Amino acid sequence: MGHEIIQGSLEDIEEIVKVNQKIFSGMYESEPYSLEQYNSKLENKKPIIYIAKIENEIIGNSIAFQKDNSLYLWILGVSKDHRNKKIASQLFDSFEESARNLGLTATTKTYPVSPEMLGLLKKRGYELIKTDDNGAMHFKLEF
Repeated sequence: MGHEIIQGSLEDIEEIVKVNQKIFSGMYESEPYSLEQYNSKLENKKPIIYIAKIENEIIGNSIAFQKDNSLYLWILGVSKDHRNKKIASQLFDSFEESARNLGLTATTKTYPVSPEMLGLLKKRGYELIKTDDNGAMHFKLEF
């Protein structure tokens, strides 16, 4: 059975957090974000959420919100068992379409621990705009 990309909402956050804790476990020095951290980060924001699903199972997701005249992609993840199936690209397509529709630049931040994300950003034409002392790399895509 194939997957579908659908618009999500804050009502999906609890399930998204469970999926993302598995996706990001062991990737960074700190533990993946908790539900409380998601709720705190998204407080007073109007997140744009996309979910990749197979039947009723979330296998990937993206969460973005407006920040500094851009649509900032805060999180994008795909379950390890479902990678290399263009799901991340489709989540990016949805995110970028939202940015375009809002008349905003698309921005995101990633770390060198994610070579797949770095490759995807480069392939999609994102420009590296700065690197923080902690290694965080900031990218933008203008339309």
